[in-house]
Amino acid sequence: MATNIRADEWASWEVDPSTRTAVHPYTKYSPVAVSLSTTAANIFSLDRGTPSVNHVTNPRLTASDIAMFVADGATRQRSTSSPSLGTHSLEVTAPGSAANEGVYWETSSFTGHPEGSYLIASCEVRAASGTNTVTISIEDSSGTELAVAPAHTLSNTWTKISVVYHLPVHSPAVYRVKMKTVGATAQVFFVDKIHVEPRKDGRIPVYVDGSVAPVSGEQYEWIGTADASESRRRPGMAVIRGLRITNEHASIKVYIAFDEDATATTGIPIGAGETWENSWPIDFRSKISAIAASGTPAIHGVVWGIHQG
Repeated sequence: MATNIRADEWASWEVDPSTRTAVHPYTKYSPVAVSLSTTAANIFSLDRGTPSVNHVTNPRLTASDIAMFVADGATRQRSTSSPSLGTHSLEVTAPGSAANEGVYWETSSFTGHPEGSYLIASCEVRAASGTNTVTISIEDSSGTELAVAPAHTLSNTWTKISVVYHLPVHSPAVYRVKMKTVGATAQVFFVDKIHVEPRKDGRIPVYVDGSVAPVSGEQYEWIGTADASESRRRPGMAVIRGLRITNEHASIKVYIAFDEDATATTGIPIGAGETWENSWPIDFRSKISAIAASGTPAIHGVVWGIHQG
């Protein structure tokens, strides 16, 4: 397919870091430890990810205090029966005397943004027994349903369900996020990885809490006490600024390349047992590739970078 790209537009093909970003301290890092082969492989790929805040305290039920999850027509307790993440989940027992039996978590006061914003809630659910249906909803502070996810038929597999509500502008309000039954059928189900946040982009976020393992320089942290406070995911690496790689093999050379596939011709050679690192800031925005001259030598090191620039 032909394009209108022209050589006199070459300035737009590159990113010129400003003086400010050129001296930006490295704030992201990612360890590297892999075994190579004679086929080029990406040993690191940039992925800044999407910053996110989970407003639910105790979202994976690690803490023993579950008072923030209010029973409504049902009972609830912590359970160690096959949690989705960590050691516990929330076990909800609905007697089946009516529909909408379950538990809810109440937000602080949220209001919509003039440019548009959404309250997004998600969790994972699993059956204790049977194949009954549950859902997740957003309600006002008195329990009136404002938005609800499609009914989900429970199974023995953890499944994520989510709901999105368009927040009204200039109308601060408290909301309930409720995990509940669809019909008036007695059932027991488990809930885990509960995530609630207002977002302008309307995206359903990947689950966040402060104990999630970091990926590509992303940082997960509790804003207050672990398992008893809000949590957030900081952005990952968007620009590679530094690299230190050690070739662990005693006789095989390896090659690395930035933003392209490494080859023995175009790659930067790292001799057997040698360590390579840049002594000045670099600026690459895609990946680091590596290849071995032969065999399967191992390398290890660290990638340094920043979240924007």
